[in-house]
Amino acid sequence: MENKNTTNSVDILKNQMFAYQKEFHPSYSKEDVVTCGDILNLYLAEIEKSASKEEGMKIVKSTIEKLNILNEKCEGSLIETIEREQICEIVINASAKKGYNTMEEDITEAWREW
Repeated sequence: MENKNTTNSVDILKNQMFAYQKEFHPSYSKEDVVTCGDILNLYLAEIEKSASKEEGMKIVKSTIEKLNILNEKCEGSLIETIEREQICEIVINASAKKGYNTMEEDITEAWREW
């Protein structure tokens, strides 16, 4: 079962991205924002079901790599500083709740290109 606070964090992130897009017209589409949210929601579901730190870190790596590809497709405009911080918090928090890391560890950094 997904943590409502974390799921709400994904919704908050998406809403902020939609608002930014409406005002500033960056090079990403609404579909890109939805895809970003889908990647994060899939991560939350998979990390919740994971049974070991090793499995969890494979899920983190796969998620970050998917986000790298999506952000590259969007010419680097989808994930800026604020989004990066929110995404990292979502990923780190969900993994920390499983006991795979502490909240102070940036488990995304090894694979993150944004």
